[in-house]
Amino acid sequence: MTEPRNPVESRAKASVTKRLLAALLPLLFLTLAYLGLVYRYHFFGPRGEEKTTLAQQESQRLADQSKSLVDQGRFADALKPTSTLYKAYPENHIYLGRLADIYDHLGRYDEEARYWEKFMDHAPMPIEACPQIGQAYWKQGEKFEAQAVAAYQRCLALDPKNTDSHFYLAHAMEMSGQWTQAAEQYQKGLAISPDYTDLTLGLARCWLRLDRPADARKLAEQILSKHPRSSGAFLVLGMFYLHQENYVEAKKVLTRGANLADTDPDFHILLERVAEHMNDYAEALRQYNRVVELRPEDAQARSRRDALAAQNASK
Repeated sequence: MTEPRNPVESRAKASVTKRLLAALLPLLFLTLAYLGLVYRYHFFGPRGEEKTTLAQQESQRLADQSKSLVDQGRFADALKPTSTLYKAYPENHIYLGRLADIYDHLGRYDEEARYWEKFMDHAPMPIEACPQIGQAYWKQGEKFEAQAVAAYQRCLALDPKNTDSHFYLAHAMEMSGQWTQAAEQYQKGLAISPDYTDLTLGLARCWLRLDRPADARKLAEQILSKHPRSSGAFLVLGMFYLHQENYVEAKKVLTRGANLADTDPDFHILLERVAEHMNDYAEALRQYNRVVELRPEDAQARSRRDALAAQNASK
C-alpha cells in the first residue's frame, strides 16, 4: 500500500525546482545567443570547412597563382589555390568573387550561386555580384526561377535607378511566365531610360502575351526606325504576324531576322511553325534540324525534328 504524499515536502521540492529553473533560464538564453552569433558570423571559419592559416608569403604566392591561372582561363587549375585562400580568409570578397567566377566557368552553378551569396554578405559593394548571382540561379533550371527573380530584386534594391537591374528582373519575370509583372517592370526601366532597346523589346514581347499585338508591333517598328538591323525587333514583328495568321509576312520578317542572327534558335522555331502552316514540311524539317544543331541537349526539339522527319518520309 502506497503511503500518502507529504504535502509540505512536495511544496518544498516544487519550490526548489522553480528556483533552479529560474537560475538556469538566463544561462540557457546566453548560450543560445552565443551559438547564434557563432553561426551568423562564422567565428570559427567557414561552416563545414576547415580553417586554414597561411603565412603572408604563402598567401601572396597563392594569390598571384590564382589570379594568373584565372587570367589564362585555366579555371580548373585555379580552383585549388583560390579555395585555399578562401579558407584562410573566408570574408575576403576578392576571393569569394573569384571562386564564384571559377565555378561559373566550370558549369557548377549551384556553387557559383553560393559564393555570390557570400560575396554579397561581405563585399563593400555587393552590387558587383549583379547580375551574376541571378544568372547563377537561372542557369540551374526551372526549379530555381524563384531564387533568380528574388536575387534580381535584391540587386535592384541596391540601386533602384540601375536600368540593367530593371531589365534582368523584368526578363526573368517574363521568362517565368509572369507577363503582367514583367511588363510593369519593363515600363519602370523605360521611365528611367526611354532609349534602352532591350527594355522596349521585352515590353513588346509582353504585349504580345497580354493580347496587345498592335502595341507590340508599334514598339518593334519604332526600334527598326532607329536600328534597322535589330534582330530582336524582327522577332517581335514575326510573332505579331504569326498572331495575325499572316504567314507570308511572318516568313519575310523572320527570314530577315534569321539572316542577322542565325544562331538564335527562336527564329528557326518560328520559321518552322510558319512552314507547317504553309504546308511546307521539307522547310519545317530544315528549320528544326537547325534548332537541334543549336540546342543539341534539347530533347523536345529532337523529338519534334524526328516526328517531322518521319512525316516527310511517309509522303
